[in-house]
Amino acid sequence: MDKTNSPSAAASRCWSCDGEVAPTDNFCRHCGARLQSSTSPSINIHERLVSIEKRLLNVLIGVGVLLALFGGILLQLYHFGRGGGLG
Repeated sequence: MDKTNSPSAAASRCWSCDGEVAPTDNFCRHCGARLQSSTSPSINIHERLVSIEKRLLNVLIGVGVLLALFGGILLQLYHFGRGGGLG
């Protein structure tokens, strides 16, 4: 018997974040996206848009933190490179 093609051996993946999910899960454990297909395609589109918005928000927060760190480092280099606040 070939076990590579059996359904129990193949891991289910989330359509949104590509994380592993169990076949009985209704929601993804990683991103919270609904896994069971709904009757209306507009609901499915809405869920995908919400998932994309969450990812964009995480990316924007990450970029903001990186810019704040980089700006702080540049400010310290400028301040201490000129001999401090007194000259």
